[in-house]
Amino acid sequence: MANAAAEHPVGSLQSHDVIDKAIGAQGILEVVVVSPARPIFNGRAKHLSIMAANGSLGIWPRHTDLVAALGVGPMSITLEDGSSKNFAISGGFLKVGGSRVTVLIDRAATADEVDRAATETQLAETNAALQHPKSDEEFQTLLTERSWLQTQLAL
Repeated sequence: MANAAAEHPVGSLQSHDVIDKAIGAQGILEVVVVSPARPIFNGRAKHLSIMAANGSLGIWPRHTDLVAALGVGPMSITLEDGSSKNFAISGGFLKVGGSRVTVLIDRAATADEVDRAATETQLAETNAALQHPKSDEEFQTLLTERSWLQTQLAL
């Protein structure tokens, strides 16, 4: 099977070339990400992708103002040099205003912070608990916890 990126024409959204050229030097995002436990990231970025409560969001410079509740999933910050910082996140809020993006996250982890063995054990325990939840609330809590654990393992 051919490389998926090779199947897209030059300048397609798959490689972000069109967007990069469209915004050019028109802006950089000032991104601040914090959790109750610690600061997560504070710096300049070209792009931020994040899991909102109702789906994935991509934030580029000159994005319209926005406030969104966050869900459980990956967050990726593309820095000015093209490298990325990747996180697993769970809950919180995102605010976009002008070129500033503020992200308040309930929980966040990087790949280096994830203890794979412990996370896999917790995932097995959560999956077992999902077989016989005691209430609808417990079922929803377990589903959220399972997503959080799976996102950490996917880093």
